[in-house]
Amino acid sequence: MRQTSPSVSKTQAADLGVIQSLYDKGEFRKVVFRAQKALKALPGHVGLHALAGFSAQQLGDDRTAEALLSKAAQLAQTEENASVDLPLGLAQIGRHALAVPLFVACLKKTPTHAAALNGLGRSLLALGEVQNAIVLLGDALKHGADQPEYAADLGAAFEASGQPVLALECYEIARKLAPELGRFTRSAKAMYGLGQFDKGLVCLEEGLALWPDDPALLSNYASILNALGRRDDALAQWQKVLEAHPTYSVAYSNFANSQKPSLIEGFEDRIDAQLKRNPAKTDALKFHYAKVAVHEERGDYEEAYRNLLTANALRFEEAGFDIEVEARLFDQIKQQFDAQPDIEVAMDENEATPIFILGMPRAGSSLTETIIGRHSEVEQKGELDYLALLVKQLGLLGNPLDGAQANLLRQTYLSRLTQAGGGAFITDKMPQNFRLIGHIATAIPKARIVHVHRDPKACCWSNFRHFFTSDGLGFTNDVDCLIRYYDMYQDLMAFWHERFPGRIIDVDYEALTADPDVEIPELIQTLGLDWQEACLAPQDSANVVRTASQEQVRKKIYKGSAQGWRKYEAQAGGWLSRLPDHQPNGG
Repeated sequence: MRQTSPSVSKTQAADLGVIQSLYDKGEFRKVVFRAQKALKALPGHVGLHALAGFSAQQLGDDRTAEALLSKAAQLAQTEENASVDLPLGLAQIGRHALAVPLFVACLKKTPTHAAALNGLGRSLLALGEVQNAIVLLGDALKHGADQPEYAADLGAAFEASGQPVLALECYEIARKLAPELGRFTRSAKAMYGLGQFDKGLVCLEEGLALWPDDPALLSNYASILNALGRRDDALAQWQKVLEAHPTYSVAYSNFANSQKPSLIEGFEDRIDAQLKRNPAKTDALKFHYAKVAVHEERGDYEEAYRNLLTANALRFEEAGFDIEVEARLFDQIKQQFDAQPDIEVAMDENEATPIFILGMPRAGSSLTETIIGRHSEVEQKGELDYLALLVKQLGLLGNPLDGAQANLLRQTYLSRLTQAGGGAFITDKMPQNFRLIGHIATAIPKARIVHVHRDPKACCWSNFRHFFTSDGLGFTNDVDCLIRYYDMYQDLMAFWHERFPGRIIDVDYEALTADPDVEIPELIQTLGLDWQEACLAPQDSANVVRTASQEQVRKKIYKGSAQGWRKYEAQAGGWLSRLPDHQPNGG
């Protein structure tokens, strides 16, 4: 961390050199001691404050680090030729608020400084200023077009803003500039999210040609093959990754929850061998989720449940979910739309009509979307996080919307929805958009809102049984949180029905699967679409479901598919009985 400095004597310069050498060697305690001593003679030396501050950070002394780094940042703003190294270092350790004014000062002197542009963009992104970050990161790539990390950072900003098509373009630029391992994984993940499975396979195959035994590449390759229905090929890949990397927990959970565990010989023994190693919690929970599937296949539900409790407890701790924070959010939303006046929203008749398919997770949204997506006028897009990201980024949570805000939300959402093309109707099946029905009904008058509901016991059990990777769904890992969240969901849906009468189309999952020949035509008609027989055969869809429901969607609709929880009635019946009885109207 070399900075410009006040004039120093030869003796002081030598001492500074020693301190820098100690820092380079990682002897941080000595750096702090000697730097603080030297600062008595050189109180305005930026580099000394920075070296001591970064060293204190390494030692875990946050208070000392904060004081020293704040002083370094203060002094650096007054220096004529301050280096960009200090703000880059501050940003690297997460002290973005200190870094921002230093990046700005650097850019005032050199507006095209690519490293400063990129650093400022990354800091603003970390601070939640996504749109400003995109502008700066774009400029950084413009002035540093040969820097792959600039392209990757811009991609991350596009991804954070809900623009996955542009994010993928940037990730691909970064991958072609520097074909590093992580960039193949990131591009493939983005392709998977966009449903570009063939491209994802090609990307992973290119990566595997360079790193044939990488566990992440192998496991992701297996997951795409499985999603495409190439189950034997997927199985071979999972076997390969388990043989080459027996500690790679992701492959165990992904395989066990996609295919029969018995297809891999000695699968449970492999898991037990890993658990005996006392793995990190994030790995242990995946091994236990895999064991749930092992015991389910054998019909040993007591042992399966014991492993599920262990896995969920570990996942709940990892997610850090706070139900009180969520409860306050629900109250805030209700207060906002209690006070929401009627407003005029401009509409273009040529715009696509979004079909929001929402409700509790695991309530049947995947099957419902696949049914609707079989219609020739409907483009099926899957779970999209665009709406929630926009509401947050545009600051539209808390106060009633005015006309300008509603129009901005509608235009921006539709722009992102159609970035990769689309038909007259486009589905968005993010279940938790149920929290944002007020925003949808107010800002997007043409939108269809399909609320899929299910027997509360079946729904909550399915949530408790499933391994979600999103920390935002942490309520699914704790029984008390899950039951309370379900009550909050029902209360909010009752509020929406009262606040926006006639805007919500309720779909009863049990009725849909029990009598599809009646329920499906009625749903299609209610959406304002002409009837097409293809909607009765969701199992023939060419679209690939990218959620845990992919296996069910491939099968013909059948009655009783929602009763899996009864296998665990002896173990989970106590807490399941606390849930309300199923009401066909969703109330």
